[in-house]
Amino acid sequence: MGVTKYVLPVVVGAMSAMMLITLGEMWIETLYPLAPGTDKYDVDSLAKGMKAMPDKAFMLLLVNYIVCSFLAGIVSTLLSKRISAKPATVVGIVLTLAGLYNILYLPHPVWFSVVNLLVYLPFTYLGYLLLRRDPESSTSVSV
Repeated sequence: MGVTKYVLPVVVGAMSAMMLITLGEMWIETLYPLAPGTDKYDVDSLAKGMKAMPDKAFMLLLVNYIVCSFLAGIVSTLLSKRISAKPATVVGIVLTLAGLYNILYLPHPVWFSVVNLLVYLPFTYLGYLLLRRDPESSTSVSV
């Protein structure tokens, strides 16, 4: 198992996705601020504030997750020298598990919870597909 072939691309891909997701969430919060008096560090207060958010905010959140997953797939593919889908796939799984934790931790609309868990893996893989190396062009590369 090569650290630079598998581990580094997964770690950097997942970390870049998490940072980009956080930045996107901060931007969405400027467009759709939480209700006045909502304490972001208190789970109950945050849950109440999220229930008052419009569906448009959750749609933007999904777009944020899609874009960040896609970019994480690109990052992990580039770092793995574009020869394997494994790093992008693992990043998609990591992001899905993080999304599941978020769904279990805070209340979200049901439609959002379902769609949320279905976006990470396909879009990280799509990032891989965009940049993968053509198998016919490489002669000595094994996956």
